[in-house]
Amino acid sequence: MIPTRRTLLAGAACALAAPVRAAPAPFGPPGRPSWSADSLQAAAARTGLTYGTEVPGFRFARDPAYRQAVAREAGMLVCGTEMKMEVVRPEPGKTDFAQADALVRFARGNGQRMRGHTLVWHEALPPWVRPLLARATAPQAEDFLRRWIETVAGRYRGQIASWDVVNEVLSQDGGGPEGLRESPWLTALGPGYVDLAFRILHEVDPTAAGCWNEDTVEQGVPWMEARRTRVLKRLEGMLARGVPIRRFGLQSHITSTVPIDQGQLRRFLAEIGRMGLGIEITEFDIDDRAFPADIATRDRKVADLARSYLEVVAAEPAVLTVMSWDLYDPDTWLNDHPYRKRPDGLPQRALPLDAQFGRKPLWHAMRAVFAQAPDHAAARAKLR
Repeated sequence: MIPTRRTLLAGAACALAAPVRAAPAPFGPPGRPSWSADSLQAAAARTGLTYGTEVPGFRFARDPAYRQAVAREAGMLVCGTEMKMEVVRPEPGKTDFAQADALVRFARGNGQRMRGHTLVWHEALPPWVRPLLARATAPQAEDFLRRWIETVAGRYRGQIASWDVVNEVLSQDGGGPEGLRESPWLTALGPGYVDLAFRILHEVDPTAAGCWNEDTVEQGVPWMEARRTRVLKRLEGMLARGVPIRRFGLQSHITSTVPIDQGQLRRFLAEIGRMGLGIEITEFDIDDRAFPADIATRDRKVADLARSYLEVVAAEPAVLTVMSWDLYDPDTWLNDHPYRKRPDGLPQRALPLDAQFGRKPLWHAMRAVFAQAPDHAAARAKLR
């Protein structure tokens, strides 16, 4: 029988009172590090950095060559969607951790660490959650948020190095309460939902660093500089309020249509570092729309753009992690996004490995930057 809207809402109301709390799963003993001596992780580790990658569940499940590449190159992994609410809580009272558990076991067996992505976002919500939050009182919505974080972060307690507690919370134009993006969470709980989410995570898993993950704060145009100013002001306020935030994440979907201003970026990262926060590059890739079709030329320009960004990143002592959003060109999200597709229709070459798992000029540029970066291992160890 197909459920009606009324039965879905009834089930959702029950979920406010008693969502499923899954017990932590056994993930086995930690294995020896699997990355190779010439890998991105090996080069990054020399100065205290960690290199990691997002791993899409569909590719991970079906492609042994892909799993080998992930094991060879990365010291940290993150699920793309498998820890988001739309996957974990597809229906009221139901949880599904199968795909997330598989990646956690893989990482643990290969001596890799895990990031968590993401606890609170305005997207990736199952259909039953938006009407639930729209009708909930503030106490009910807070209870739902608390139980959601208990469910997912509690399952992986002690297994996650850092969680993206909130994701893309700034509005694009600076409007909205406290400059926050309109979202079901903001509607249900008001601007305090951001602080609340960090406090709940800290209660559930105090070993996991809480991270605010944000987009479009990396490049050299006035509207991104304005966003950086807003980020710094909000971070200062959160710290003054005693919010247990330990990291700020720059998504770093770098686009070839916008310049890099190394001076602005350097100042921004340094300001965050002076606050005592760690910094993570969480979703790095290169959108090559502005570059020529010729592969050799395009790959060179992608590598050069990446180098101009990562040289600043790797020089900042507060930067702990550089995560690419996958490492394998055929999987890049850029080919599916209506505003990111190349005008000539060619697939983007956004990531370190090509369709044959070959190491591209981007891979070599990343490794060179990591290898040549100043040694900040001691400073980074204090922030972890």
